[in-house]
Amino acid sequence: MSAHRFGLAWLLLGTLAMGMGELPVILPSLPAVAQNSSNPASEFDRYMQRGYQLTAKRDYQSALANFRRALSLRPGNRYALMAISNVEAYIARDRYAAQSSHRLTFVPLNRGMPGQRVAGATRFGECTQGSLAKIVAIVPDNNLGMTAVDNPSLFFFVPQSTAKSAELMLLSEAGDLLLAQQVPLNGKAGILPVTVDASKVKLQPGQKYQWIFSLTCKPNEPDANPFVTGWIERAELDRNLARVMTTLAPADRLPLLATSQLWNDTLATLVELQQRNPDNPVIKQQWQDLLKSAGIEPQIVNMPLLR
Repeated sequence: MSAHRFGLAWLLLGTLAMGMGELPVILPSLPAVAQNSSNPASEFDRYMQRGYQLTAKRDYQSALANFRRALSLRPGNRYALMAISNVEAYIARDRYAAQSSHRLTFVPLNRGMPGQRVAGATRFGECTQGSLAKIVAIVPDNNLGMTAVDNPSLFFFVPQSTAKSAELMLLSEAGDLLLAQQVPLNGKAGILPVTVDASKVKLQPGQKYQWIFSLTCKPNEPDANPFVTGWIERAELDRNLARVMTTLAPADRLPLLATSQLWNDTLATLVELQQRNPDNPVIKQQWQDLLKSAGIEPQIVNMPLLR
């Protein structure tokens, strides 16, 4: 996962959110909305941005109060309602996490999609080896990941294997094949990030996509290869959330990304941080906490990241 690419994605989102025509060379800190503004739109934006800033600081109760004030200015606003729902769910599930300065957990949406997070048995068991012999998709247990970028990374545990490659397929919600991407393997077991090839397909806001990831054990018998499947959705991001994201360092984005349901982007940011700071115990613990909160097996949580 390229730290440069992921950072530029948020930079671009912030630019679009501000309605600017060109991407600036350096994005300055965003000016605060005047506290005494009488413009209801400005007041709404101020409360939403303040709510997101407080979420990033893990001050969830104060964030909730600001989101509720924003909703009072625009009753029924979907972004305010979503922010309220996300923060309330986060607090309700794990109050200890809400008080921790570092712990990171994930509360998936109630809505989910059909999928298969763990590969089933195949006729070709000799392809994989070791005690952990099945592919596992690193996704929430509702089989739906969300992202704010058009070429996100997906994450899979791949077992020790004789397979030389894997394949990522991406389909539209209607079932049309959009991408068949070959992924080289080195035979080692670990967690593998796979970034969607932006030259082939770009995810569109508000759209869901089904993915299928398989090991190429028998190239001539693809239907018999072990596979996992699930869904990813490109979020229609609140412009106020995008603005706040551009002002935060990657480590400071984590609570906000997780609380905003952006599973894939939370993982991608953690991978970026681990690549920069491989011996940082806080980052390692956040990675483990996040995966455990999504129901990933402890043995897999501790597996190394594959490059």
